[in-house]
Amino acid sequence: MMITNVQISQVNLDKIKAIVSITFDDALTVNDIRIIEGPKGKIVEMPRRRPMNDVNKYIAHPLTTQAWQMITDSIMEAYEKSTTEGNQREG
Repeated sequence: MMITNVQISQVNLDKIKAIVSITFDDALTVNDIRIIEGPKGKIVEMPRRRPMNDVNKYIAHPLTTQAWQMITDSIMEAYEKSTTEGNQREG
């Protein structure tokens, strides 16, 4: 499984810094991944919904530590690149 595309939409809504979509093998896209400013820095949060019982339910999530690390690394690398490019255009 390879991540073939990462799209970053910077939003800066309170703690939410960006909304991310990733594509695997040019065949499957996962939307609504968030980059959040946490107490120890920025973190990646997988998409979730809150059903009527108010318990968060993840819609999609990696099953292994290696998959989680690959996804997080790809997302944060794309986010840092988009942030750097945005700063260069503004300055």
